[in-house]
Amino acid sequence: MIVVNACPVNPDDGGWWSSELISSRLETRVINGLTDVFTKVLQAHVLDADLYQDVIHALQLAFPDENFGESGPLADRHPTEAVLHLVNTHLPDWSIVLKGTAREGDGEWTCTLRQSDLQDNDAMLGNGAGPTLALAMLVAFLKLSVFKVSQ
Repeated sequence: MIVVNACPVNPDDGGWWSSELISSRLETRVINGLTDVFTKVLQAHVLDADLYQDVIHALQLAFPDENFGESGPLADRHPTEAVLHLVNTHLPDWSIVLKGTAREGDGEWTCTLRQSDLQDNDAMLGNGAGPTLALAMLVAFLKLSVFKVSQ
């Protein structure tokens, strides 16, 4: 592949790639990045600083006009606070419903993020589950993010 004026040219197909194709491939890469990090979060038993940084990086690529890095320093010592800050900053006034059983290292938490707890017809709804409160909230947030970026 050859790059000319920052637009890739594939000599095998004999022409410029259309802006729609470039946009489509970029969108696919962004969605794949979010789904890859989503899979990592689903497989995790705890939310550590490295995983949180992977999440922030994927979110920042998907939504370049938003600032996701402000809660990064919290993640190492207070992962639940970091995710709560993320939700509070990027989904202001949304309802957070948490249910769970607190057990060291093997809890059973669920989280529902809703635009309003006053009605049952939300356009978007995020549901998550995980062994820690932080992971359950993060799964719900990432589900909403994947949905938003694919629209």
